[in-house]
Amino acid sequence: MNRVPRHPVLQSAEQVMLTVESLHEAAEGWYQYGEIEGWSHRTKDDRRSWMGRLEAFLTARDLDFCAEGLRAFVVALMQGNDGGGRKPLSPSSVLHAHIILSAFANWCVAEGILTDSPMRRIPTPKQVDPGIDPFTDAELEAILKAAGESRCKLRDVALIRFLDDTGIRASELADLRVSDLRMTERTAQVRNGKGGRPRTISFGAGTAQALWRYLRDEPRKPAEPLFTSSRTGGPMNRSSLLQVCRRLGKEAEVENVHPHRFRHDAAVRLLRNGAHVFGVMSLLGHTRVATTQIYVKLAEADISKLHANASPIDNLLTTRRAR
Repeated sequence: MNRVPRHPVLQSAEQVMLTVESLHEAAEGWYQYGEIEGWSHRTKDDRRSWMGRLEAFLTARDLDFCAEGLRAFVVALMQGNDGGGRKPLSPSSVLHAHIILSAFANWCVAEGILTDSPMRRIPTPKQVDPGIDPFTDAELEAILKAAGESRCKLRDVALIRFLDDTGIRASELADLRVSDLRMTERTAQVRNGKGGRPRTISFGAGTAQALWRYLRDEPRKPAEPLFTSSRTGGPMNRSSLLQVCRRLGKEAEVENVHPHRFRHDAAVRLLRNGAHVFGVMSLLGHTRVATTQIYVKLAEADISKLHANASPIDNLLTTRRAR
């Protein structure tokens, strides 16, 4: 493989595009940079996948890595016609692709491969309201009741409490080992969070009790997975976790029960109960305050609604008028 040019003097004075062949070589250099930076396996696979998808699109349409080609690619993602009979992507997925391509283009500028990023001419896709829908108290209680009556009740109760108490991501939960728990401190170490960033999460006494009962009934070695699949006996993965959530939701007669909804629920409940926004940001592993602020707005709206129904003065005046 030829070396990727590393300085603009090796190219034209205004290098703002790459051929597909040059794009492929530059991308390989970017992946090597990621190895040094310590990208997680998920991050590496995700970025390789998106770059490969872009290369295939540009090759099929005889386009270059430039503003024109990138604009056509983003539009194709939105319309679902970038190739392979794919469906249109959600706004959040298009934004994710935009972030990855911008990161690559910025790296190319820093390395001298490009003199300017063509992604600067591609507008950032607007992000719609993610439609956060936390559980009601009745829904969460019904799910926990269903967990307590399931065939794997000790595991399922511990699992649901842990999901809702910590707001952990599904992929992070699947990676947990028994040794990651610190029962005395009521914390767990997420070793490989989003972007490869580790963090410590906390849980309450009720969740600690459920975990203790679960591990007492199913003892295992420190290096073994914390939550296991009842079907395979191996580590619970994202698919088996989703199946458990759907089963409990069906038994509890609660719609749309999935792992990420527990993450939303945890964030809103923490904020309702007085947790500081930066504490919630740290617990959930958010890198941007704006992400956590989405939950803040929902929690504040909920508190305003609560006060409208339970205002001490309004209720006092209403009681007086009724006399």
